[in-house]
Amino acid sequence: MAEPARPVPRFTIGDAVTYSWNACWQNLGPVMLVSLIVLAGNGLVAVLGAAFSGAAMGYAFGLFGILINLLLVFGLLRAALSVVEGRPVALAEAFRPDGFGPFLLASVVFLLGVYVGIRLWVVPGLLFGVVFQFYGFVVAEHPDVGPVVALRRAAALTKGVRLRLFGLAAVLAFLNLAGVMLCFLGLVVTYALSAVALAYVYRLLSGQPIASP
Repeated sequence: MAEPARPVPRFTIGDAVTYSWNACWQNLGPVMLVSLIVLAGNGLVAVLGAAFSGAAMGYAFGLFGILINLLLVFGLLRAALSVVEGRPVALAEAFRPDGFGPFLLASVVFLLGVYVGIRLWVVPGLLFGVVFQFYGFVVAEHPDVGPVVALRRAAALTKGVRLRLFGLAAVLAFLNLAGVMLCFLGLVVTYALSAVALAYVYRLLSGQPIASP
């Protein structure tokens, strides 16, 4: 006997963005600090990578930069979850290493899938990104989960709402583009807003409680 279809929680793009704005305002200092660390760290890695542009050193530093980038992004996901769960955002909690192995492996699969899909015909890559986008939050909540399981759980969460999630991704992309136009500090704000908005939707789709902003 087939299992009954999972009821899909309702959400709107406006709900996600509004919640994120209010929640970030209530946790302004800690959230913006994490976002600043992520963007500053990525910027520093990019500058150093340009300085060491030789063949062997360039490849080695490029790989190191990717690892640092993913570790920082993983910390931002944890910080965003803390906000949505109503817990204080702490740097030691956000950037702790447990769960990074599965997150790294899942990220390799995710980024390769998006890259290949975009190279083939753009749309498959965008669809792949929407379907599996919550794998990082899955690992952040369950550090012992394997990368394949994380991707499968992420795909299950997006069933029935993928078109709306694509709309949310487009809105957040424009939001971050506006942040770029407002220089570095604007991007710090929009990066944090995007992370908390996605954490809000993740918790909602996974049927978990969400703290009032």
